[in-house]
Amino acid sequence: MGYSEVYCHLCGVSFNIARRRKPGEPDLASWDYTGRQCDEPGVDEVDSLEQCARNGCAVAVKYPKGDDDDVVNDPDYAPEDSDEEPYEYDSDHDSDSGDAMSVDEEGSTATTDAYRDFLSSTLDPQGQFDGEPVGSFGYSNTNTCGRTETILPITGDEMPGGHDPEVLEHIPGPNCTEANAYSGYRISLEEMRGCRTAQFLVHKSSAEGGWKPDGLHEPWETSQDWFLSGVCDGMASRDMGDSTVWPARGGLESPWADNVNFDTEWTPSNDLAMPFHPWCFDIFCRQSKAQFKHVNVSGLMKWRNAEFSWEDFHSFPRAGEVYAAQEQFWKHEPGAEYLVANPLYVPCLPSLLAAAKENNTDKSPEVTKIREQGRANLESLPLDIRLLIVGLLDSADITSLRMASTVFTNLPNSIWYRLVRNEMPWLWEAWDEGEIEHTPSPWTVMTANEMKLLIEERKHYSKILAEEYTPVNGLLDFLLPNPSAGPDVKLSRTNANWHQVYVQIKQNWDRLKGLRNRQRIWEDVEEVMCLIKKYS
Repeated sequence: MGYSEVYCHLCGVSFNIARRRKPGEPDLASWDYTGRQCDEPGVDEVDSLEQCARNGCAVAVKYPKGDDDDVVNDPDYAPEDSDEEPYEYDSDHDSDSGDAMSVDEEGSTATTDAYRDFLSSTLDPQGQFDGEPVGSFGYSNTNTCGRTETILPITGDEMPGGHDPEVLEHIPGPNCTEANAYSGYRISLEEMRGCRTAQFLVHKSSAEGGWKPDGLHEPWETSQDWFLSGVCDGMASRDMGDSTVWPARGGLESPWADNVNFDTEWTPSNDLAMPFHPWCFDIFCRQSKAQFKHVNVSGLMKWRNAEFSWEDFHSFPRAGEVYAAQEQFWKHEPGAEYLVANPLYVPCLPSLLAAAKENNTDKSPEVTKIREQGRANLESLPLDIRLLIVGLLDSADITSLRMASTVFTNLPNSIWYRLVRNEMPWLWEAWDEGEIEHTPSPWTVMTANEMKLLIEERKHYSKILAEEYTPVNGLLDFLLPNPSAGPDVKLSRTNANWHQVYVQIKQNWDRLKGLRNRQRIWEDVEEVMCLIKKYS
């Protein structure tokens, strides 16, 4: 078969997303489609240096870090951009032989190795994982982690500085056209958070020893025939076996999942799990609650099983950028970065909404271009008639009307609220309190690597606490709690400036990549809702 990708069944996007860092970002901001963090492609692999020069690309010349610039080998090491002062007992205290830990000659190497392993896993957790960066270390750290490098612009068809092309890392420029990874110039790490996280809907008959609530379960899982698996970073190719998930919920470490049942004669459809992004399933849950008053997992899987062929999956109506990218290896087209932006946690959106919450006075801009023809007739209409007219129009017609007469310049806040609700049904921050009861799933707030790290840390601390005869359960939950998500931000229908919300979202649409992706996924899930009703 060769390399063959499995996609999110709800939105059609690959889990095997690659990224290339921009100058100033750490190495861990780059990874290939397997999740491996590496320097490829090198400059020797690009098609044309002249093209790179036109696109503003550069090369990175790296210099290895020494032991005194390493977070593991040097306890006093602090990144160059760190604002923290060293602790007094780290910097000023000189230990003598009485303070030092005594280790015999034979045991010193083993002790040192164990200590280095501890430091590596604690201070540099990213070293344990391929794929997305782990926690705040990856998403807030913008230095190169002690390793120095020189960034040289590509200016023509010759190698910059006469360096060997095999040791130069290609750094994409603002206009780079390489399609093997998304560029850090075009989308930030924070915006992409969770793009490689895959989860699966598994039939309870596949659970080892039967499925039981485990503290991470969703309320609907106790009553339905399906349950959520753990999560993984990226998905293995169809010819490479199944991906390992963390935790192994239902005792299942490697769910068998696909978009297609290739052997309907011998493989019951329920044996195959459904793959999706946790954020896509969250959007499904919201729409399901709105339309069915509950999370209709049985209806979802009934549709999946009814349309489970290659033709069914690939004929599902999706955005054009998704179809264009679904090649053997996901095609990372410049300009389509929004496809992998987190739709739930969107940078810049909270501040935009907070500004509308604080400024609840309508400050609609004055119209400067006014057509005099017909102006008097419009102004003579009673207020209730004018509002009735506006209530029947969409945003484009309202804009034209505001240009035609000053009497329509300052419209009531309720008009803009209607436009937001009608044109942006996916903006749940505008939903009324109590419209649906929903809190984002804990699976949406951690990447697969962060979940894996948490599980390993809980296992490690559990062993230590047990050896100390300490009650484990309560203390472990206090020290290393399972993930939880807070409620959505909500705007007050009466107090928010809805004109400002509408205009700011429209004006910043290109910057709000996650919101754009939310709209796309929302529309895909709307189609799923129609198909669920079809097979009900």
